[in-house]
Amino acid sequence: MENKKDNGEEEEEEGSIEGDVLESILSYLPLLDLDSASQVSKSWNRAVFFSLRRFKTLTWLLLYTQKTSPPYTMPKTAMAYDPKSDSWIELTSTSSSPVEHVSVARSSHSTLLYALSPSGLSFSTDAFHLTWRHVAPPRVWRIDPIVAVVGRSLIVAGGVCDFEEDKFAVELFHDGAWERCESMPDSLYASASATWLSVAASSEKMFVTEKSTGVAFSFDPETRTWTRLLDLCPGGCGLYFRSIGFSGESLIMAGITGDEDNPTGIELWEVIVSDESPMDSRFESIGSMPEACLDKLRGADSDWPLTSLAFNAVGDMVYIHDAAENGGEIVAAEIGEGGKLCKWRTLPNANAIWNNKSHAAERVIVACSNVGFSDLKFAFKNKLSFSTA
Repeated sequence: MENKKDNGEEEEEEGSIEGDVLESILSYLPLLDLDSASQVSKSWNRAVFFSLRRFKTLTWLLLYTQKTSPPYTMPKTAMAYDPKSDSWIELTSTSSSPVEHVSVARSSHSTLLYALSPSGLSFSTDAFHLTWRHVAPPRVWRIDPIVAVVGRSLIVAGGVCDFEEDKFAVELFHDGAWERCESMPDSLYASASATWLSVAASSEKMFVTEKSTGVAFSFDPETRTWTRLLDLCPGGCGLYFRSIGFSGESLIMAGITGDEDNPTGIELWEVIVSDESPMDSRFESIGSMPEACLDKLRGADSDWPLTSLAFNAVGDMVYIHDAAENGGEIVAAEIGEGGKLCKWRTLPNANAIWNNKSHAAERVIVACSNVGFSDLKFAFKNKLSFSTA
């Protein structure tokens, strides 16, 4: 009898999934399923921990809404798209709106949310924007500035009110105080605001480009100075609009070819900036949006002009949609081996979710974040709940 019992135990052990095999399987699960798996048993919890070494973090797209009139409340629910599960997730928070009674919230360089008012500037950079920092307002009053976080520095540039003396004023918030920096270059005279400029932030610098012309500069918060870059017009390709973002440490540009009434395509490049000679920067094509995706991005009424793009790039994902929100779908692509775009897709049910989230009394704020297991645990700790949409 004992031998039979021993044999049964051996068969049971042989039939269980453990070690590297379990870790490999777990690494393919979406984050929310991975959290559930970690609660099965101690051995599974340990396997989940080790599987994170193989886990490829993909960037979630986040859709927030805010009332268009005072007190500018942000509802306690938001939507998130998880590319690993290819599904939408509803996020519900028990916390009050972080920018209520303050101002209109905006997004910048994909990962930053901020709200500027006469009483202060509030901003958030964590994955689900659960924690906000509130600081004194910049010394120069602005209505449409570009805003970026680079390292530990918060940068506010341009968008200055007419009654201010320096229309190109730049301020940097560091170590609890605002400092004036070198003003924006004269070349940006007609476009020194967020309406006309696209902004991207690396771990060391802020990059800006005119959306229409491609005139580009970088700003270094260490030296507080601007540097002229090569115009972002690769190969005379005839772009009438471009937008920039960062994938890892790579500067990525998306541009529309053709003209507003007859766009012929959306192209993407990596912009390789030379530190020694910024004007010698070069462009490497990383992909073209498939025609079927372009048609869906433009929506059912493709006769409507495509004037601009909203471009979000973080980690290994890019998300693109019509900035005019004319009913088109959101298009996504993954940056694969060799830095080339692959796995183009339109987000499932995005049109219905988009239309449901955007109506006259509310505006939509789009951001994206690299969401890891620690971010998920932090969200649970701060009472953010997740449910499949």
